Amino acid sequence: MWPRDEDGSRVAHASVQWVYDVVDSLLPLSRGTYGADLGPDPRDAVLAEKAFGPNAVRLGRLKRLMDPRNVLAWACPLPKPPLPKLIVLVTGEHGAGKDYCAGEWVAVFSELDGKPSSSTHGLRAQAVGISDVTKREFADATGNDFGRLLDDRAYKEQHRPALTAFYEKQVQERPRLPEEHFLEVVHEAARADADVLFIMGMRDEAPVASFSHLVAASRVIEVHIDTSKASRVARGVRTDKTTDSAAPRHRPNLTFVNDTPGNGAVRDFAEASILPFVHNDLQRLADMVRSIPNFPKPGIRFRHVLGISQQPGGLALCASLLQSHFTGCWANVDAIVCCEVGGLVFAPALASLVDVPLVPIREAGKLPPPTISVMKNASYISSQAPNQAKIGKRIEIERNAIIGSDSVVVVDDVLSTGETLCAVLHLLKKAGVKSIAVMVVAEFPLHCGRKLLYDRGHGMVDVQSLLVLGGD
Repeated sequence: MWPRDEDGSRVAHASVQWVYDVVDSLLPLSRGTYGADLGPDPRDAVLAEKAFGPNAVRLGRLKRLMDPRNVLAWACPLPKPPLPKLIVLVTGEHGAGKDYCAGEWVAVFSELDGKPSSSTHGLRAQAVGISDVTKREFADATGNDFGRLLDDRAYKEQHRPALTAFYEKQVQERPRLPEEHFLEVVHEAARADADVLFIMGMRDEAPVASFSHLVAASRVIEVHIDTSKASRVARGVRTDKTTDSAAPRHRPNLTFVNDTPGNGAVRDFAEASILPFVHNDLQRLADMVRSIPNFPKPGIRFRHVLGISQQPGGLALCASLLQSHFTGCWANVDAIVCCEVGGLVFAPALASLVDVPLVPIREAGKLPPPTISVMKNASYISSQAPNQAKIGKRIEIERNAIIGSDSVVVVDDVLSTGETLCAVLHLLKKAGVKSIAVMVVAEFPLHCGRKLLYDRGHGMVDVQSLLVLGGD
């Protein structure tokens, strides 16, 4: 203890540090700890982790429920609400049934919640419209009824022109408004403890490429709802509106054709195509990826994806998931293409499993002629490593091994900046390959790899990843 007027003195700091030094020495010998006076000091987070253990998440939820305005801000440090594990952007033309499909998919997750036989952990799902944020801001600015803007169709149609004009003016004043609205609905879902979030009303051309880096630890996918004109007419939807006929520049992760009456097809689609993104086996695979701090340089946290191959059953599990998560038909694939080094670890196991030829891409000079080659910019890892020149290199593929292949699947260990994948796609198109799909083991959205692919004209390539990892 010390007099109040000596707060912040050297003696006070030394006394506090002595307490933490003693605790650090005792923690390895302890099975747990209880702290009645944990506070805002960052070092207390370590004590809280020991004290609360697996109850921390439940206590965090209870704290947010009982103290939504964080009045007890100086109480024990509890984890912030995690963002949803899976964010599904539900897109489609007017009248395609986006809201209906999202509601049915939420119901599928709700029915699975708590079932011990489920292949997914108990997951809470929620659906929300991105335009709800604009409607709230519009109501606040104009005095209109927010509740009726949400639920009263005639009231919404009456105010639609003014609402559209309001949004367009807001975008002019705040160019990052779409990102702000996206983050607002995501964080609201996190506060509601949603694990899976369906967002309707996204109008961006390539929404996954545009927004996934903002929530780097969450998986973001786009499900496009398509439907025939006859189905829209049967549902009482006006079909005289003109639509943009320009060729698309990006490909959604999944497409659902909403033409079958009833909810059977909608629910079957969720079970077959959406639930696999939160399957327990993906968490098993993620647990095999070791995190290494300060590598390859200080401040970088390296994820050792190749370490999966060092775990018992790791390669077999990874190959099985790559096989099952592929959205195409393996019988129509002519070759599996991989780029050294990471691709050469995972692709052979998959090629053996699906019985498809393996064609490697290597640095120039390592494959026998004749070859086809392109330049590749420096990879993310090489650009971060100390004392490494940040220059590109030439990669090549054997001409005789790839000529005549109409459909190939590229397998790689990671997608980060997208530079390597861009070079691979350029090489394959130079070789005349017509259909290309990509399967990666782990994706790091923080580095905007999908945005680079889109910007360089590869947005129509189907890119799937097993794991989505935050950080570096």
